[in-house]
Formats: sequence, C-alpha cells, structure tokens
Amino acid sequence: MAVRRGTAARQMQQQMPDPMEQMMESDEPTRKRPWEKVDAEGNKIKRKKVPGAKNIRIRKHVQPKNALSCLNELVPGVVYNTEQEGGVGQQFGVSVTVEGKTFRGFGSSKQIARQNAAEAAIISFVKPPVPKAVPGEESKMEDKTPWATLASFAMYKLFNDWKDGRIGTCHTQTPAFPGVSPQNLQGYFNQMVGGPQTMTASPPNAASSNAISQYLGTPAAGVIKSAESAKNANTPAVAKPAKQVPDNASAMHPVMVLHQMRPGIQYNTNKTTGEENRPYFYVSVNIDGQEFTGEGPNLKKAKFNLARDAIYALFGVESCFELPA
Repeated sequence: MAVRRGTAARQMQQQMPDPMEQMMESDEPTRKRPWEKVDAEGNKIKRKKVPGAKNIRIRKHVQPKNALSCLNELVPGVVYNTEQEGGVGQQFGVSVTVEGKTFRGFGSSKQIARQNAAEAAIISFVKPPVPKAVPGEESKMEDKTPWATLASFAMYKLFNDWKDGRIGTCHTQTPAFPGVSPQNLQGYFNQMVGGPQTMTASPPNAASSNAISQYLGTPAAGVIKSAESAKNANTPAVAKPAKQVPDNASAMHPVMVLHQMRPGIQYNTNKTTGEENRPYFYVSVNIDGQEFTGEGPNLKKAKFNLARDAIYALFGVESCFELPA
C-alpha cells in the first residue's frame, strides 16, 4: 500500500505545472495598444509635451461671455419680459423666469437691464459643494454647479474691470455694507448687479447664498476683524489711505488713484435731463476741505472728470488716462 501511495504522489507532482515554468511561458511580448508608438527595438515612445497645449485646451473651453450668453447656455431659449419702461428718473425693468423662479434686473437701458436679470439668474445655478466620499467608496452625488459657464462669465467681468481701470481689490470704490451676512449675500449681489442705482424685486435666495459662502471658505483673520469692527460700530469699514502716490499714477484710472489716496469718499450725485431728453449727471465731493465737481452724459464719465481734476489739485498728478469709447 505504501508503494502505491508513493507512486501516486510522484505522478501528481509530475502532472502539476511548475509556477516558474508558467511565468516563463507567460513572459511573452504584450500586445501594443493602438494609440502607443514603439521604436525599432520595441520600446515605448513617450509622447512629447507640446508647450502651451494645456493653455490652448483651456482657452478653447473657457471664453469670456456676458451674462446673456451664459444664461442661454444653461437655459436655451430663455425669454425676457419688459416690466418697466425707462424714462426720465426711471430705469428699465426686465424679468426672466428660470426653473419656476423669477429674477429681475434694472438699468439705464433695456440691454443693461437684461444683462442684470441674467446675472441674477446665473447666481441661482451655484449649488452646494458635493460632500467628500468615504474612503474606499465612490461618491454617487453629482456636482451640478456649471463651472465652465461661471468661469466664462467671471472672465468677462474681470476683463471689463481691467478695461475700465478697476485693478486690485478696489473695495474702496463702493461703500461697505456692514452686517451683510451669508443669508443676505444673494440680496446683496442682486442690489449691486446694476450699480448703485439698481433696484431689485428678486427675493434673496438663501440656498445660493449658503452655497457661495461654502465655496469662498473662511475669510482671512484681517477680513473677519474688519467686518466685526464695522458691524459693532455700525459704520462702513474704510481702508487706510496710501502713504504715497503710485509711481504710475498718471497712467492709472483717475478714480482709482483718488480712492487709493482718499478712500471712503462719498459722492453727491444729481441727475438731470439734457438735450433730446438724454440724462446728464453732476457729481460733487468734498476732499480735504476742497469742493470738486464733475459732469458727463453718464455717472462714470462724471466721476472720471471729477477725479482727474481732484488728483491734479491735491497730488499734482496730471492724468493721461483715456476712457474707452
């Protein structure tokens, strides 16, 4: 019996393949993938990096677009309704309904009002961040915020700011709003969409406000301290004036130079009707005990003329900056 068992064991060992032999047999050249290139010796040829290729791809997908174009991408064929005709002392009012919610914009022209209404609607597309997945598990939630569209609109606004000479944070160009909480952020955005004279009937959207706040993250310590001080004092937080006039002040936008040197100034604005019932603006401001005035067919031009005279009288800066037509 022992002899038979030994013989059977030897036969089983002979029938079982050797692992090393299996590895040697399987060590055959792998099949080349269709997109791979090899040299004469069969070595893989690595693809050369094309300088600027990544930048070209980004530029292809992210182009500056205004609010109307961006909203049309998100909601093709959206319809704008004129709710208020403009005229003397009254702005145009336009509304747009998206996903059952109505957003309104106002402006000195119907086109501006439509742009403002579209921007108010775009804000509603910002959704809360997707929660991080548990380690080892895939997240089943989809990020529904249209980042490419928002990036296109952000570039459009940024380039327009640069074109108009608004460079840097420029917090001093508009009065601070103490007590603006994340819950009121949507209303704050809607109020500022069309500039200081904008009215809005669109109710604040707490969901969008909270989503935006989550993406912005925790403000820097200095920002928190400044906001708390402004809230406690119930007065706008004013930036410190620059210690000296910028070296390139003559080439900068006069309004920007003026606000850097004298932050927190408040303009007095008066709107009248000129020739052919066209609006005409007068602005004035008292700086260091001196009264400065400016006028123009729009508020931007009036402030430009005022600031140009003010920086020359106060700081000896003769501006050569020209407003875009």
